[in-house]
Amino acid sequence: MALTASSAQGIQMLSVQPDTKPKGCAGCNRKIKDRYLLKALDKYWHEDCLKCACCDCRLGEVGSTLYTKANLILCRRDYLR
Repeated sequence: MALTASSAQGIQMLSVQPDTKPKGCAGCNRKIKDRYLLKALDKYWHEDCLKCACCDCRLGEVGSTLYTKANLILCRRDYLR
């Protein structure tokens, strides 16, 4: 996954429409069949798959922003460390 050297990105929670084709998750590569999905870094994710690379917290739960640094996806706390 090619990420920029250091940046902040928004996270969107989207409701899955029942009449649309399931999207693939960027984290696990399986189809997203849940009621909701996350969109971040121009990709789609299960809520459980979009996690901080350091502390493993679910980024959809801790806010609406994720951070990238050295090809890692991070929460704000770990990004600032």
